Amino acid sequence: MLFNSYEFLLGFLPASLLIYSLTDHRPQLRTWVLVLLSLIFYSYWNVRFLPLMVGSILINWWAARLFVATRSAAVTTTAIVANLLVLGVFKYADFFSDNISELFGLPAAHLGLVLPLGISFFTFHHIMYLVDLRRGRAPTYPLDRYALYICFFPQAISGPIARWNEVIDQFGERLFRPGWELRFASGIVLIVIGLFEKVIIGDALGRGIDPIYQEALVQPVANGGGWMALAFAFQVFFDFAGYSDIAIGVALMFGVVLPLNFDGPFRATSILDFWRRWHMTLARFLRDYVFQPLSNSGVGGRKFRIARLVVALLVTMALCGLWHGAAWHFVLWGVLQGLALGFAATWRQWLPSPPALIGWAATVGFFIVTIVVFRAGNLEAARHVYQGLTMAPNWHPEGRNALVGAIVCAVVLPPSHVIVERLNQVPRRVVACGAAVAAVALLLFIGNRDTFEFIYYQF
Repeated sequence: MLFNSYEFLLGFLPASLLIYSLTDHRPQLRTWVLVLLSLIFYSYWNVRFLPLMVGSILINWWAARLFVATRSAAVTTTAIVANLLVLGVFKYADFFSDNISELFGLPAAHLGLVLPLGISFFTFHHIMYLVDLRRGRAPTYPLDRYALYICFFPQAISGPIARWNEVIDQFGERLFRPGWELRFASGIVLIVIGLFEKVIIGDALGRGIDPIYQEALVQPVANGGGWMALAFAFQVFFDFAGYSDIAIGVALMFGVVLPLNFDGPFRATSILDFWRRWHMTLARFLRDYVFQPLSNSGVGGRKFRIARLVVALLVTMALCGLWHGAAWHFVLWGVLQGLALGFAATWRQWLPSPPALIGWAATVGFFIVTIVVFRAGNLEAARHVYQGLTMAPNWHPEGRNALVGAIVCAVVLPPSHVIVERLNQVPRRVVACGAAVAAVALLLFIGNRDTFEFIYYQF
């Protein structure tokens, strides 16, 4: 069930709000009702994966309680390894099989498993909680709260990746408690903004970009199309930022504040700043649970601190690339980001920062150029796109207009959360009327166009 579909916007969401509102005077039911609604939402895509979601919740919750009872680190270690193994089997088994086969000249054995929706995201939620539990930072929770932390439908499929202590204590609150009007209004505005980002900007760019990358799979891109292919940086931004805004808006309507996921990344003046603004919850997870343990390992002592930090950045970002997909072009994209981060961190240690305009141009230009490796499908296709850059651009009017609009929105307009904050200062009737008109227009637009799946559903 897509956030940008009539089934969700006119069916599941209003029905869920109505059902949840009936529990306002039944506190013992509130969280369980949200768990049930979330599992229905998850199973709508493919009910065969519902046992995987339920099983992962029960096993990890039981492991947490067993750890508290025994204080044995082996319990959490085993649970974390088991989570990674399940993710590895579904997402990486064929990838490793192909590479081992090619390396040793053996026949490849393919499992051909369908990737369960959201498995990368809910695996990270399990791991964050178990690691913090072992560190003594997290308490145990009743099953209903832990289950909702994993399967809460606004975030279960593609994030934001929320830490347990950011959301779990918000579950089970009354829907119509004081301040609900402002939460609903802000949530609706975020949903409208997210739909605009996705269906008006992201999908419009996708219609011009997708055929170019299809061409790149078989031959060098002709007719200057390589330049339009660079616009994928803006397509993926508006696609995923749109998803995140809708998710945050929907959660807000249920009284849950999810963490911010994007904060104007195309305004960043360094690659370090860019990754503090882009997919912020993933970047934070990688920083706290991968990079910091690697960089603080102590190998080499203080003498090799800079080298250790750079190596930790490379490993972290390579894993970031691999998390996005089981292919070498994802790994290469991650390594390129790691190299840039290492270069910027080293530069900052020894040299003054460049002027803001130069830093911005270098940062945005680097990301736009390297995102081709991410999108291309394989390294040969990426090479075909780059070959297309040797020709003069030949802009199709629709693609050009969509790209200009995307650049203006990404670089000039403030981030969505700032827009909502400013709208809260405007007379409410004006905001309500504007949001209503925009919502109706977007619904009509969705009905007249094909529905595009969100890009991050693949990951």
